Amino acid sequence: MDDEDYLGPPYEFTASVKKYTQLPRFGHGSDFTDLFSPNHDDQVDYAAGLVALFVCPIIFFVFWTIMIITFKVMGPANAGFLSGHHFVLPNPEDDEKNIRKRPFRVRVVFLIATGFLMLFLFLLVGKGLTNVNNATDTMSKSLTKIEGMLREADLIKRNLEVVGDESISIRDKAMDALENICPANPNIEQTSGLDIIGIAEQAQTDLTMLADFIEDSLVTLDESLVLISSSAESATSFLESIDFWGWQTKLVVSGLFILPTFFAVGVGLVMMGFDVKPYQKSLSYFFMPLFMMTIIACCIVCCLILPLSAASADACSGGGDVRGGPDDTVLTIYRNLRGDDTGIVFQFVGYYTQQCNPEYNPFGFLDEYLNDLDNAIDSTSTAVSAVEGNQAFLEEQCGSDLPFDDVLTIVKDMNNNLKLLRQQVVRSLDLVKCENINGLYVAAFHDAGCTYSVDGMAWIFASSLVISVCGLIMIMLRSAYYPSEEYPSEEYPSEKDPSENLGMPSGNRQVLQVVEQCLDHTCVAAYGCSSFYGELPDAGHNVK
Repeated sequence: MDDEDYLGPPYEFTASVKKYTQLPRFGHGSDFTDLFSPNHDDQVDYAAGLVALFVCPIIFFVFWTIMIITFKVMGPANAGFLSGHHFVLPNPEDDEKNIRKRPFRVRVVFLIATGFLMLFLFLLVGKGLTNVNNATDTMSKSLTKIEGMLREADLIKRNLEVVGDESISIRDKAMDALENICPANPNIEQTSGLDIIGIAEQAQTDLTMLADFIEDSLVTLDESLVLISSSAESATSFLESIDFWGWQTKLVVSGLFILPTFFAVGVGLVMMGFDVKPYQKSLSYFFMPLFMMTIIACCIVCCLILPLSAASADACSGGGDVRGGPDDTVLTIYRNLRGDDTGIVFQFVGYYTQQCNPEYNPFGFLDEYLNDLDNAIDSTSTAVSAVEGNQAFLEEQCGSDLPFDDVLTIVKDMNNNLKLLRQQVVRSLDLVKCENINGLYVAAFHDAGCTYSVDGMAWIFASSLVISVCGLIMIMLRSAYYPSEEYPSEEYPSEKDPSENLGMPSGNRQVLQVVEQCLDHTCVAAYGCSSFYGELPDAGHNVK
């Protein structure tokens, strides 16, 4: 094979893979191959690190959700607008802390959160889902090429079976014909100078090797085809089971785009002075519950995608202290699963994943058998030439029971079959060239699995995190789409009001004002003052 000069490209670590490998694992390991380790403790340790990555954002989102529920239960009297109630404003002359500006600030924050939510929604689709889609497309193209190669390999195998069976049958006849080619004159070489017996013996030796070649090559090729076919079927099933752009994703994305638009319109109407009660009720009792469910779904996606993307990055980095990329990961996993097996499957995996290292070449026997075929073709061709050029002399000297015309026919048929076999071997070698298979491996693992998919999941995680935070902010500040209300004057006392200093209830303030006025006049009755003309009781009532 012409693979000795070919060196497979190494994996180039992306920024996403590097960042994920730096995530804290809270004392647990980050070697992906530990999942397939024969040591159960190593498996548990790595899995615990992934669980910790899942639990951290869950705690954050659950705590925020509990806080929102707590504010709702506390009600407007204790939590104010954070309970979802409308803003209540004091009189302007009593507003020393600029409370009347709070609704405007809250609505601005609400609109900013809405803007960031929609911006990162576009990034989630444009950067996250697009990269994941590129990964699946690249993987699908590689699998399509592999399927084509499998069909060609199966055709080669069937041709080898047919030509091989014919060749073995002809070989047996040719060996019988060559075994006793000149019984009448065993020393014909000394008589004529033509070593016809030596030529025949060499052809016999080469044809004997042919039988081993046909049998061994078919077995090895069949094992390789089974391995590749099963791997391709598993990868195809995996791709078919994953649909990042299914109806669930479309529903969530549509909800995250449409629902915030309605809320932004509601806030805009309030800021322009429009109080549309039916629209506000629809926001509170229809759109807001839908938005809450959408944000919950987004939070779940965020929590799930973090450990998943971290595990993918670990697999792409190689794990452990030595970061050898996905190539080392694949070979280490195989060794963990199969032990010290160094058979054809191990050589196959090692050869195509380790940049075509000739140390693992599983098809070296094809090169050897190709040389054997060339030798057999040369020796049978030499035998044909020797017999054809000296046929009359040989018939006179050898006295063979088998006519030399029949010998020539058998050896020529054998020579033609050897050439057909050689063509099939060359096709096999071209098919399994490391440059071809390694190119598919690089496209599937380096590009699709460790570039597009990891980058895509990184964008999905970052975008879903920002969307979830902005969504929770919008839920907490949902009072922004309600108009503000004024406090009644008796409920917002002035600092100059004596009742505030006296600690009197606000309902008795008017009585206090009447008493103050009475103190400035001469009391003529128990319930009034002389200056209150129509309101005084009869003067006959004496003070007791």
